[in-house]
Amino acid sequence: MKYLCIGHIAYDITLLMKDFPKENTRNEIVEKYEAGGGSTANSACLLGYWDQEAYICGVIGYDSYSEKLKKEFGDFKVQTNFLEFDYENKTPLTYVIINPLNASRTILQHKQGLANIKKNDYSTVTPDAILLDGHEYDTAVKTLKYMPNAVSILDAGRVNKNVLDLCTKVNFIICSKEFAEEVSGIKMADNDTSVIANIYQNLKQKFPKQEIVVTLEDKGALYSYENHIKILPALKVNVKDTTGAGDIFHGAFAYQYMKTKNVEDAVKFANITAGLSTQSVGVKNSYPKLDEVMKYYEQAQ
Repeated sequence: MKYLCIGHIAYDITLLMKDFPKENTRNEIVEKYEAGGGSTANSACLLGYWDQEAYICGVIGYDSYSEKLKKEFGDFKVQTNFLEFDYENKTPLTYVIINPLNASRTILQHKQGLANIKKNDYSTVTPDAILLDGHEYDTAVKTLKYMPNAVSILDAGRVNKNVLDLCTKVNFIICSKEFAEEVSGIKMADNDTSVIANIYQNLKQKFPKQEIVVTLEDKGALYSYENHIKILPALKVNVKDTTGAGDIFHGAFAYQYMKTKNVEDAVKFANITAGLSTQSVGVKNSYPKLDEVMKYYEQAQ
């Protein structure tokens, strides 16, 4: 299968602390992990790791981090034909502080003002699926228009005009709990199934032609199958770091859906993959092997 992954690319620096740092104090970093980041970039690397033909489409700066990113894409067998460089700006950086007491994350971003994709011509590739993260809006719209036969999946992690418009143009919306709450105007209640159902129904009214999945972090995933609204509980594991778990969910969902064309199968498969990934610090070194995911998936059937 061929996957075209369009969106934001960054370089992540993850810091594992003994406790969350307080202002004006000296603190020890227990562990430091550096790797590429960005939603569709992380999804692309997972697909490449699983020997799928994944193409990354985005812009990075021209500095030492951009060289590391390009090498990393190569290590994960991600095709960089459509990777663009902004020679006047630096690569966006993301700092992630992990509190090991509760696995909470504090994220600091420096986006550096990169230019948008300029070429946006992917006619040399006929993808089976297109993965989007809401960035690179113009390129995303053009690609969806000229590749209508590809299955399109949007990572809707934030609410803005461009993301909401893309929601109307894709086949699948995989959104965060925060996105679902803001768009529906309803606050999630963990133990109130009627409230959760109302949130999903509200989203479905706004986007009636799309399949919708809501990732609920440690509560699992909310979705609909055969006209029934369902919640799939999260995998029970020893969580160390949830950074990138949503990106991994999207990549794994795309992989399984393209194999089976079954939404419920894809949600189960993605839920397991994302859960297994939280057992390690960082994103790239937390990708579970495909046979490990399949083992858990088969046991859950």
